[in-house]
Amino acid sequence: MPLFDLHCDTLTCGPYPPSGTDIGTLDNPGRHLALRKIPAGTKWVQCFAVFVPDGIRGGDAIAFFDHWAASFHRQADACGSRLAACGSVPELEAALDAGKFGALLTVEGGAALAGRLERVQALYETGVRMMTLTWNGENELASGHDTSKGFTAFGREAVAEMERLGMVVDVSHLNDRGMEELLGFAGKPFAASHSNARAVCQHRRNLPDPFLREMIRRECLIGLTYAQPFLSSDGQGGLDDLYRHVCHLLELGAERCIALGSDYDGAGIHPELDSVEKSLGIGAYLAARGIPEKTAEDIMFGNAWRFFRKQMG
Repeated sequence: MPLFDLHCDTLTCGPYPPSGTDIGTLDNPGRHLALRKIPAGTKWVQCFAVFVPDGIRGGDAIAFFDHWAASFHRQADACGSRLAACGSVPELEAALDAGKFGALLTVEGGAALAGRLERVQALYETGVRMMTLTWNGENELASGHDTSKGFTAFGREAVAEMERLGMVVDVSHLNDRGMEELLGFAGKPFAASHSNARAVCQHRRNLPDPFLREMIRRECLIGLTYAQPFLSSDGQGGLDDLYRHVCHLLELGAERCIALGSDYDGAGIHPELDSVEKSLGIGAYLAARGIPEKTAEDIMFGNAWRFFRKQMG
């Protein structure tokens, strides 16, 4: 089955500050995700995040983002026979039709905006099509799951500007207070690029059922992550635990909302799931466990594809 993965940290798995040479993070054989490991002919769309750590702010955050966004486009050009950086649905369709992998640039950590609203447009023009509002701590927009504050006035303005441009709002890492507030003012469906169900695994990074039900009602997108601490309470979560999260979401009515968000190269991942090649087998595994094949195909690709077609226009 084809694969649409909403989140990985592969892009920023390299040295910083820059050394003056290309980092080559997208095809490093020592990582979870490497282009050379993906079977030829695979229909695959990957969201590559510029992960901005909590300790980077202001001008430093701008420089950090600019460096890694440039690296993304440079590497995509260098791997142009296999990979295409895409900023629109027609570009994604053209890449897949040409037998290439489609790559979307995203951001993890709204500190990349440096508290400046015009930066939303700047990121969009660089190719960013989804942004995780926070990481674990507090930034200029809102607060992550290690903190207790809600949205700032700037954060609300930034969300509205993202919605205007067609940049997907991503709530993974947002704390419960922030999530409650967002549900009160968000005007468009949003995504949780790499979050699981708290009812299955009691980690504060996972989403409780009331939030999940409201996201399902709004036709949002929920990307299940392979990160072991978010799959099972013993921190050793693997394929069977991913199946448990899928079943719970299906019980809530999320057939058209479930997707995948591996968190490759950003988390500890069980050997059953630790490469794109293994991800490609998830659909067959789910079908073998009794999930209808059409539902498995939608989890693997269809739901994310429809969501981004609608949000990106």
